[in-house]
Amino acid sequence: MKAWWKVLFWCSGLWILFMFMEAKRNYIKEEYLYIYDLPTPFDEKGIFFISDIHFRRVSRRLVHKAKSKADIVIIGGDLLEKNVPINRVRTNIRRLQEIGPVIFVWGNNDIEEQEQLGRLLEEEGVICLENDIYQWGIGRHKLQIAGLMDRYQKLAEWRLYEKTQQPIPVLVVHDPEVISKLNDPTTFDTALTGHTHGGQIRFGRFGIRERGGWKQRRGINVLISNGYGTTSLPLRFGAPAETHLLTLKSKV
Repeated sequence: MKAWWKVLFWCSGLWILFMFMEAKRNYIKEEYLYIYDLPTPFDEKGIFFISDIHFRRVSRRLVHKAKSKADIVIIGGDLLEKNVPINRVRTNIRRLQEIGPVIFVWGNNDIEEQEQLGRLLEEEGVICLENDIYQWGIGRHKLQIAGLMDRYQKLAEWRLYEKTQQPIPVLVVHDPEVISKLNDPTTFDTALTGHTHGGQIRFGRFGIRERGGWKQRRGINVLISNGYGTTSLPLRFGAPAETHLLTLKSKV
């Protein structure tokens, strides 16, 4: 009997170690992002998308991998949560800025340190999209990137239509459930989201939240990222940590 307990003990220890390592991966998933009528100067430009950083420190190795391939950075919310040291957040932002200009949308956990984070974003020159549009410009050409939800987690989709009558190719929102609340989903082609952590610990089809990956929601191509960090426990299984390098290509 004692031998079985020893085997169980060591197997459990190895499994926990594996889950810890899955939570600390610095994996960049490289994919093409196809956009209708993409202006020629944006062809082959790269977006580095990272979501749900929480307590993690952004790895220098990750930044080194991404900086030669990406032109801008998008943070899909949950840059922190309660009790994350603000200096760690500042360091993470500055490392991501080595890749390119940083765009940020608010996540549900970010509001736990709303005042500190708001000041920090302003001090560091982060482009904060609160129901707003960022005009990414190359010469006289522009590509619109919209961000929905503000720091109070209020949705004001109508504010986007005050600024443009054109289709918006890229939407960024922390929680993919926001897609179901859109009045006019045909405005958007692709949405970048996070929030679910891919379930964080899941067994095949079974997890407490939705598996990450590309989905179709109301005619929109939706990327749900597993995210970079963790919450509650620094462990993952069946939903390893990930970031994304999205290379733009024209869809015809």
